[in-house]
Amino acid sequence: MSSDGLWLKGLRAGLALLLLAMLAPLCGAQPMAAEADPSLPLPGYKLHHWSLEEGSPSRINAIAQSRDGFLWIGGVDGLFRFDGIRFERIGPRPTDPDRIVVARLLAARDGTLWIGLARRKGMMVWHNGRLADAGMPNPSREVSDIAQGPDGAIWVTRGGRGTQSLARWHKGRWTEFDTRSGLPEKPAWHPLFARDGTLWLTIEDAVYRKLANADRFVPTGIVTEPRATLAEAPDGTIWLTEKTRTRPIGRNGQVIRDSSGFAIPFGIRTVFDRQGDLWIATWSDGVFRVRKPASPTRTLAHLTTRNGLLSDPVRAVFEDREGNVWIGGEMGLNMIRKVPISPALGVPSDPATNRMLATDSAGHVYAANDTTLFEIRPGEQARAIFTSPTVIEAICAARGEGIWIVLRGKAMRWVDGRIGATSPLPDSFAANSCGEDADRRLWLPALQKGLFVLERDRARAWPGVVGKTHIPGNVAIMADGRAAIHFRGEAPVGQSALPFVALDDKAVASDGIEGLLPGRRTLYTSGAAGLAAPLLPGKPLLDSGRYPWASSINGMVQTEAGDTWTIGDLGVVRLKTADLDRALARPGAVVPYRLFDFREGLGSFAQKSSGAQIVAGRDGRIWFATRDTIETIDPATFVRNARPPDKMIRALTVGQQTVMARPGIRLDANVTALAIEYTATVLAAPDRARFRYRLIGQQDQWIDAGPRRTATFADLGPGDYRFELMAANEDGVWSREPAVLEFTIAHAIHQTWWFRSLALLALLGLLYLLYTLRLQQVSSRVRVRMLVRTSERERIARELHDTMIQGVQGLILRFQAVADRFAHDPEAQAILQPALERAEEVLVEGRDRVTGLRTPRVRDFCEELARLLGNGMYPQDRIAPIQLTQIPRPIAPEIIDDLLAVLGEALNNAVAHSQASRIELGVRFGRWTFGAYVRDNGIGMHETIISDGGRPGHFGLLGMKERIEAIGGKLIVESANGFGTVVELQIPARVAYA
Repeated sequence: MSSDGLWLKGLRAGLALLLLAMLAPLCGAQPMAAEADPSLPLPGYKLHHWSLEEGSPSRINAIAQSRDGFLWIGGVDGLFRFDGIRFERIGPRPTDPDRIVVARLLAARDGTLWIGLARRKGMMVWHNGRLADAGMPNPSREVSDIAQGPDGAIWVTRGGRGTQSLARWHKGRWTEFDTRSGLPEKPAWHPLFARDGTLWLTIEDAVYRKLANADRFVPTGIVTEPRATLAEAPDGTIWLTEKTRTRPIGRNGQVIRDSSGFAIPFGIRTVFDRQGDLWIATWSDGVFRVRKPASPTRTLAHLTTRNGLLSDPVRAVFEDREGNVWIGGEMGLNMIRKVPISPALGVPSDPATNRMLATDSAGHVYAANDTTLFEIRPGEQARAIFTSPTVIEAICAARGEGIWIVLRGKAMRWVDGRIGATSPLPDSFAANSCGEDADRRLWLPALQKGLFVLERDRARAWPGVVGKTHIPGNVAIMADGRAAIHFRGEAPVGQSALPFVALDDKAVASDGIEGLLPGRRTLYTSGAAGLAAPLLPGKPLLDSGRYPWASSINGMVQTEAGDTWTIGDLGVVRLKTADLDRALARPGAVVPYRLFDFREGLGSFAQKSSGAQIVAGRDGRIWFATRDTIETIDPATFVRNARPPDKMIRALTVGQQTVMARPGIRLDANVTALAIEYTATVLAAPDRARFRYRLIGQQDQWIDAGPRRTATFADLGPGDYRFELMAANEDGVWSREPAVLEFTIAHAIHQTWWFRSLALLALLGLLYLLYTLRLQQVSSRVRVRMLVRTSERERIARELHDTMIQGVQGLILRFQAVADRFAHDPEAQAILQPALERAEEVLVEGRDRVTGLRTPRVRDFCEELARLLGNGMYPQDRIAPIQLTQIPRPIAPEIIDDLLAVLGEALNNAVAHSQASRIELGVRFGRWTFGAYVRDNGIGMHETIISDGGRPGHFGLLGMKERIEAIGGKLIVESANGFGTVVELQIPARVAYA
């Protein structure tokens, strides 16, 4: 803005105050003291605004806050919802044919938002996420005001008409009030329900009221001017604001008729905040804040564009439930909120000067700039008590009473409001800071000039401290009364002989010393690496990576209340001294802290200077130095926001499609990634809101999202999901219950249970087919082998018949001829006849064998196995009876000989080699597998025999294995030294059974 523009602004503000002074005698109103320079912001308050460039609507007429915490803003641009971060349009745009111009807003107790419109469009409501016409009859030019009664009825005044300008919505119907209600045919303006249920109302020239149980309005006898407004103070007083004054007109049900009030420019909107201050919005001159309006000591503050408002024309003023005051004007939205930090009144701001702090034994705080010393008594503001003709170099606490003031060439003691003892100092140096130890030595570090000490009114340079080598820069007095001095170069050697503690940057773990910080327990140092305690055992360090508040601290004070206050690059920090001590004893322990920065009114950054940068007064107020001025915070007035924030899940986004949050959202199939947008109504400090969420159905663990207001998810599949959201306000108070959004991702055809079941059945069918084909292949191979064996048997039978049996038959005939020739020789007959009989038996057996080879007979495996055991080859006292498992089934004849051969070989081995006392033979007729085994309790086999298939030169085990594998089975041999042997054969049922 040009200098001419600033001059005009200042002239207008001055004329406004002059007008108040001129109007006061004319109106019988009391004059009012200005609270502060109108070009400065309100002390103890912070002004923040959202301009048109930041998305704010323009020409704001009304502001309200709904039950869910959202701020609603209405004006010429339409209706908006605001969460402290984002303006969200509700309803049509200004360019739409059905555009709306909002004149007034009311958030009803049931959560409904009532919207009073201009341009003869009546009333609308926002309820359950929908905008609807309220159906008000006979809409006028605009809705001027809205109020809600104790019974929930909505009362509306309609501007631009002289009859029936008051209407009411109750129990589903509208009622219009005419002269039968006691009101004259004049425009009604401002309905106000007092806490006792009385309805107050202004008309063109008077004030009316209707008692809680009455049916009619009655005049109060108070004469007023058109468009007067009403407001109720926290104590129940009703205040009337007119064109020229504001006055009380009612209290405790009684009308006040003779109050003169105080003069004020024409206010069009008024509201009392929770502290009892009255805020008055004007047509074109910003906003006035009146402190203690009922008191003769009331003060006035004036907010215009000169001290931060976006525009001087103001149409709306509103206090939200957090105590923030919102001001809506032509060029955007303003918010004023009470903050704990404020500049020290009475101390001028000047970033070009150095600021110093000290406290005396009485708890009085002293502040100084280059030329002036200020005293701040408990509960009072700063006042200048001393002006120096030369630069004030340093101030510090004195032993006993008062403080030291160090100038170039002398040090003075300030005691009881006057200069006490004065001691000369060399003019050759300027002290960087000062500190008096328990032995009443005043230490004065002077950088390259060296270290000086004032002792018994005599100043001298400390020997051995060479300026260019040691460079003493800061001094602090520790709790035990010793002085600690920071050397920017190397610390002097011989610590044990020095009357002070010497520290340099290399001697601490804090990566240099930016702050030399005396505490009640020990001395701390702070640097980029964190906060260190170099005098404690182990020299512990609170690393700035884990404790961000510990980095680059410039000042520290520990109070009797158990708090530690620091100032540094992060801002002003408060934490519990006990938590700090615990973390130093166990690094890594959690240290809760509260940060106070520009959001709480901090006007500038920490001053990088020597000496005390933060002190505590006897009244508990904390004072600290910044680059611009001295600022203060009163812990007693700081109110923690204990109300958890309202939270809301806004929308769900899949690709380019956004779906507004609603119960039971169903998404299309094949959705694998999405984003969920959410918010919380933390209006005072929205950037300090914190969130955590989880998506049940994917994971049950909570995710800390910090200040982010969007959650993204990937690798999702079909199914039901539940998104839960928790939020915390600026003071870390978390919501008690989560906000919930449930949604479903549909199944694609290949993701349905029936499709998967069919696919599984198809896979099982395929596996069964492959198994069947394999069995058929194995059975075919076995059948081929059996056919080969049968052919071989027939060939052998033919050869036996054609060769051996015929030969034996011929030999028998020859021997019979010989026997006939010696028929009369008894001795010859005794030899030949037995031989012929045996030959006949061999011939019969041979024919039987040939018959068996050519014509298979029905064979019983169990009988032949029993016959094998009973042939006398095996000791019956060691052989147990055959153990049959399950129901016996006929065995395929072509494999019986192989089975008998293998089992017989196993029995032979057990009898011959096992040294067993018991040998068992068992047969299992399984449904899927036929099995047989020979088990003994003998000495067992060595594992090399089993792995090699027998001893060298012996092929019993190998032959048994080959026989079984040839018919499609497998042979299993298990043994251990001293634990016997088990020989088991297994054959598939399709091969084994006939």
